[in-house]
Amino acid sequence: MFSTIYIHEVKTWFKKPLFYIYAGVLFALSLLLSATAVGVFDSDNVTVTSAIKLNGAVGIYGLLGLFAVLTYLLIPSIIGGTIQRDFKNNMHNVLYSYPLTKWNYLLAKFSAGFTMTLLVIIASLLGLTLGFYLPGANEELVGPFKIMNYLQPFLLYIIPNVFFYGAIVFAITAFLRNINIGFMFVLVMVILQFAAQSSVTTMDDPYWVELMEPTGDSATYAQIKYWTPEEQSTQLIPIEGTLLYNRLIWLGIALIVFFSILFAFNFSQNPSSISLAKKKSQRVTKRNFGTITKVVMPPATQDTSFLGQLKTAWVIAKSDISYIVKGWPFIIIATVAFAFSLLTMLITGQQYGTDILPKTWVMLQFAGGIFSTFAYLLIYLYTGLIMDRAKAAHIHQLIDATPTKNWTMLLSKFIAMIVMVATLLLIVILSGMIIQAYNGFFEFELPLYLFDLYVINIWDFIPWILMSILIHTLIKNKWLGLITLLVLALGIPPLLNAIGVEQSQFVFNQGAGSPSPSDMNGYGSGLARYFTYRLYWILLGIALFALSVLFYRRGMGTNISERFAFAKARLSKSLVSIMAISLVGFFAIGGYIWKVNNIDNEPISGKEQEELRVNYEKELSKYSKVPQPRLVAVNTFMDIFPDTRDFKAGATYTLINQTEFAIDTLHVNYPDRPTEINLDRETDIVYDQEDYDYRMYEFRSPLQPGDTLIMKFTTQNEPNTFFENNSPVVDNGTFIDNFIFPSIGYNEQGEIRNTQVRLKYGLPPKDRLPYPDAPGARDNNYIGGNSDWIDFEATVSTSSDQIAIAPGYLIKEWEKDGRKYFNYKMDSKIVNFYAFLSGRYEVKREEHEGVKLEIYYHPDHVYNVDRMMNGLKDGLDYYNKNYTPYQHRQARIIEFPRTGGGFAQAFPNTIPFSEAIGFIADVDTENNEGVDYPFSVTAHELAHQWWAHQVIGANAKGATLLSESLSEYSSLKVLEKTNGKEQMRRFLKDAMDGYLLGRTVEQIKENPLMYNENQQYIHYQKGSLVLYAMSDYLGEKKFNDVVKRFAEKYQFKGAPYPVATEFVDDIRAVTPDSLQYLVNDMFETITLYDNSARKGTYRELPNGKYLVTLDARVIKYRSDEKGKSVYKNRAGDSISFTPKDRKRALQSLPLADYIEVGVFGEENEETGVNKVLYLKKLKVTDIPNSFDIVVDSKPVEAGIDPFNKLIDRNSDDNRIALSENTSANKED
Repeated sequence: MFSTIYIHEVKTWFKKPLFYIYAGVLFALSLLLSATAVGVFDSDNVTVTSAIKLNGAVGIYGLLGLFAVLTYLLIPSIIGGTIQRDFKNNMHNVLYSYPLTKWNYLLAKFSAGFTMTLLVIIASLLGLTLGFYLPGANEELVGPFKIMNYLQPFLLYIIPNVFFYGAIVFAITAFLRNINIGFMFVLVMVILQFAAQSSVTTMDDPYWVELMEPTGDSATYAQIKYWTPEEQSTQLIPIEGTLLYNRLIWLGIALIVFFSILFAFNFSQNPSSISLAKKKSQRVTKRNFGTITKVVMPPATQDTSFLGQLKTAWVIAKSDISYIVKGWPFIIIATVAFAFSLLTMLITGQQYGTDILPKTWVMLQFAGGIFSTFAYLLIYLYTGLIMDRAKAAHIHQLIDATPTKNWTMLLSKFIAMIVMVATLLLIVILSGMIIQAYNGFFEFELPLYLFDLYVINIWDFIPWILMSILIHTLIKNKWLGLITLLVLALGIPPLLNAIGVEQSQFVFNQGAGSPSPSDMNGYGSGLARYFTYRLYWILLGIALFALSVLFYRRGMGTNISERFAFAKARLSKSLVSIMAISLVGFFAIGGYIWKVNNIDNEPISGKEQEELRVNYEKELSKYSKVPQPRLVAVNTFMDIFPDTRDFKAGATYTLINQTEFAIDTLHVNYPDRPTEINLDRETDIVYDQEDYDYRMYEFRSPLQPGDTLIMKFTTQNEPNTFFENNSPVVDNGTFIDNFIFPSIGYNEQGEIRNTQVRLKYGLPPKDRLPYPDAPGARDNNYIGGNSDWIDFEATVSTSSDQIAIAPGYLIKEWEKDGRKYFNYKMDSKIVNFYAFLSGRYEVKREEHEGVKLEIYYHPDHVYNVDRMMNGLKDGLDYYNKNYTPYQHRQARIIEFPRTGGGFAQAFPNTIPFSEAIGFIADVDTENNEGVDYPFSVTAHELAHQWWAHQVIGANAKGATLLSESLSEYSSLKVLEKTNGKEQMRRFLKDAMDGYLLGRTVEQIKENPLMYNENQQYIHYQKGSLVLYAMSDYLGEKKFNDVVKRFAEKYQFKGAPYPVATEFVDDIRAVTPDSLQYLVNDMFETITLYDNSARKGTYRELPNGKYLVTLDARVIKYRSDEKGKSVYKNRAGDSISFTPKDRKRALQSLPLADYIEVGVFGEENEETGVNKVLYLKKLKVTDIPNSFDIVVDSKPVEAGIDPFNKLIDRNSDDNRIALSENTSANKED
């Protein structure tokens, strides 16, 4: 009987067009996705590059994950639909009268649905595979075909997850006979999955999340999150740890659910029901059975007027609204979404374990993120449900016979969906205010909540509501309608992008995203552009709504010809007028947008931009070594107009020919805005290419060695319009740097660096920066371009209610014509790197050791001003003591809006500081797991006054070791002096995580620290770890003396500029022979460790002390530029060890390393940090190690490299809790 039912169900599915539609859609989307990923469409689009082979196991897993939501939403339709069909067609009344066993019946039904679901997913795998090998695929992105790369994701994720989701959906449908609830379940699980995945990346210990997230994605992330491109390309996903447990747990749960169905199901004619209230029953008696009650019906009136139809629409909408918001599925989904909102808002914005204050704009960020995705899914789903509601209740023919107009019926659905979205947005408000109150923050800003959500964001949903109504009108099957909408939302945009359609006006409901508010600058100038695009798409949506009215399903006609006939008959003047007006408006606004984007501004696609950079190099790189005069002085002005968001600027450049040759041509890169350039010598323009913004002036009389050239220019923004903002000026908090000004000489930053792209266009491979010993590598610094140290003066003007700031000292301040003017002048030479700021500020002023300290901040952002001021003071104390004297008489911090970026940046004596990076941090001094980052970021930026503004590296590999790495190290030492060494573990751990995560997405090659090519994850995270560790190994004073001597040697020096190799040589010179390996490991190579504490015990000695025995493993290895691990040194030597619980030997580079071993006591009640009982560097020569350590107090924990000073991909196992044991069983 099993085989009979199974075969019948499979044959039935094979006869259904729906199966082929599902399989075809997934096949096509997968084919498109993989083809796009491997560059099949590169001829029409920007070149696709990747350091990862996309057909590796990790690549296949990732690509399949992009379709996960779509795949899961097919399960109710297929697996649930297999058994729902019997109930829908009332065949269960017949089937259940046959002598069936429920085991055969249910097992066959489920197996058939499970099989068909897997076949649909196999179609997507076939599409992925075929896409990799289409003509035009980039062979560099595709590795050799290995069947296990496809089988592992299929067996490890697809089959268990489909079985789990399928079992529960099957159970819901079998017992409740309602497939809709099955869809709701899947949606709830998707929300929970997003919640788990968003939290696992921010949690310190996500162990339980990894176990309890049903799809295994969180556990997989834990396994592969530090994998390099090489590992991601070549290795299978290891089935171990939490991933193994996760798969076993959820497969077990799925089996329990399935077998529960088999035992609990019965062949009942009626579905099971769930009710929280006890049903009241009434005994049927002779008295109450035959009573006839006369009912007096009120007289019915028929109102077919427009107003009457609106009232009818509202009455029907209320019924639909009640069906949605009072239904258990929506209540459950809303509850889960609410809980998810709370969780997400709770962890939003953490940096170094420290929260940010729950300002209202922080809470609102969630509304535009994952939460909006949930809202769209519910729109796609519930539109179909309420449009199919009458048919599901078998009353559609009665409703169709009423005089209610089609547009009235559809308008009611639109109203219901708007109310549903409004209800969902209310969750954002409630969640946000609860989180704010929970954190003791009562600045709720309810008007901002309401304005952002109900005046701005809600318009994003309207076009998709109207599109959903049309799709569910045209497509009879609501589940096929749902899939169609998902394809339109998820599949069409990448398809258009793949074929080169990049302008958002051609992609449904895209365009300017909803602007995000800033405390300093509100919504800025983005609202006009946003509402223009929203009106554009809503007008199209109205036309789609009119189409829905024409094709609204009503009556018995269902085939295409009948529907077109009905549509023709319904085509009224009013409907034609509405369609015409909406389409005219749509095309009018679209024409305006197109004019702005394509006529007023010349559009440059990604492909054209790529080709432009290639041609720039091919045509102009021959001038890269042509001698040019050096910039030695800048006298500039900047007029800022906050009210109109305009600026006008200019400068006088003083340039000197410092070469030994006469210069006959001046090469100028000018800004892409109205710019006028004048030279004080007679010249002819011999080359002017606006595509490159590059101009050559030929001197009629060459510029002789030592001659001076004066270059004057003015530049200003293009006029701002209602729709377009052409200026960096904002209403409050303008921040403009000098990169808007012309520069001298060929700029290599305009070249393409990716090797794959260069080879495609016939360009030879080229490193991002030259090696330090390359010819000319030390001629320029890495910031100032064709300049060394310059004299600087600036005059900045702004509106009367603002303060304008530039580097230098305020010489003069005055008002004229209702504007304020500020003249700044630097009393010493600076790097050619400066900025202009303007805003309405409060100012905190103090003086410390003769240095004037100022913080210009938004009046409402007083929260951390004192911490930042302390960062300036403590930084000055440490740097003056350990390095060279501070070169300025003042230091100041200036806040700018978060919409301008979430960073801080150091200019000479002036530090612009985003409102989002420190001003609103919620520092908890009692939280030992958090870092006071307003303090530490301030210390880092102040350190740049030494490392970039006293010593500036050559424009060569390793340049940022001398700026970013040394600044980060300096701030760490200041933080350590303030908080103590014990509390540095969190910062070092976060730095290590940042480095390890950064190297997983390296697109070109990873370099050793001293050869890094401005790679942030190397010079920031790895650099801080390495320099902190070297200071620890050599001793702080000894290491700082090296740093100080280097600063004294290169302070304010020009060419030849310092390079990182010199700095490393200076470190090497003071490093004892026993630690010379550290220089090679930390600076010259990519070296990592795999240290782990395996077992730890203690026992009390007769003298009251304690003997601690720690068994630990130490493994050291190197990595090449692609991330391939190497366990042998250059001589081919390595060591190995085979544990009893493993078959394969562990490998390591030869060891003679000094590694810190620590023993820790109880937590300090004040700091929350374990007391250090023992901490010493011990020499390690083998992989297995056992340490016997005597301490004075009772120990609770021990570890190897316990403070994460060495780079270790799994530093969580460096410490271990000690158990009391009189016998120390040591590791073999």
